[in-house]
Amino acid sequence: MFLLATLALGPSWALTPISDEELAHVQGRDGFAFNLRGFALQGPLTLRLGSAEGSGLSLSNFALSRADDLAATYADPYVLSLLKGPAGMPDRVSLSEPLNALGRLTWQFAADLSLIDKRSGASSETFNAGALLIQDLRSYGGSLSIAPNADPVEQGIAFGLGLRLDAGAVLLRPRGRGDTTLFDSPAAPEQFSLRGLHLAGASAAGGLSDQPWRLADLDRQRLLLNAITTPEGNSFLHLNLAWPSAGPAAAGSLVIDNISFKSDLGPSLDLGSSRIGSMQIQYLDVRVKTGP
Repeated sequence: MFLLATLALGPSWALTPISDEELAHVQGRDGFAFNLRGFALQGPLTLRLGSAEGSGLSLSNFALSRADDLAATYADPYVLSLLKGPAGMPDRVSLSEPLNALGRLTWQFAADLSLIDKRSGASSETFNAGALLIQDLRSYGGSLSIAPNADPVEQGIAFGLGLRLDAGAVLLRPRGRGDTTLFDSPAAPEQFSLRGLHLAGASAAGGLSDQPWRLADLDRQRLLLNAITTPEGNSFLHLNLAWPSAGPAAAGSLVIDNISFKSDLGPSLDLGSSRIGSMQIQYLDVRVKTGP
């Protein structure tokens, strides 16, 4: 089954007629294909990662939007599919992103960053860390796969993840957002900036390739998310990237064009560029305590 939909989040919801010419660009495959047009989300939404008593990290007052490639709305959609797993493996859900070959799909993001501490007493202490901004983010053909963990002894959700990203800038502004469209906003006299981020699979020569970095793979190096309880009764949120089952882990490459600190209280600090030609994650195990 193939279903094509266009989602427009703006002043109102609308259904858009599909012409024969547009339908001719659709490639037949099993799954649910969709795209976004005029997508924008702004408001008092808050996401918090923390403990049961309220301490933690929060992102609030979101502003998220995407520029469109109107010529490829139907020819280059997102595709959500249900795929049969290999013999002895569970079926999986796969989400493939648009290839975005011309780089016209760009995302803008801003949110307020806060740290909340309630351990000191009944009244909470909140540290407002400023604003986090991501400007001109482009993704090319990334993918996300989800399935139950294949090991019946260890329950959880397993993920596969492929990333190829470019970002104009990732900014931290301790005194607030300022102008969210400018890398150097006059209203933001202080900021830490990473400009020109490029992440992809590594080439044989140790540089950026035109393929996503297979950070996790359901068949050979799955990323597992679950909750565990130790024999002592301690509970944790558990994130584990397994050892690769065959061969080395996939290699990725990272380039940052410029790293700098800007302040009106003293001279700015320019650290220049940074490059990791080839990097691998062979194994990762993170446990986050869920209680006090």
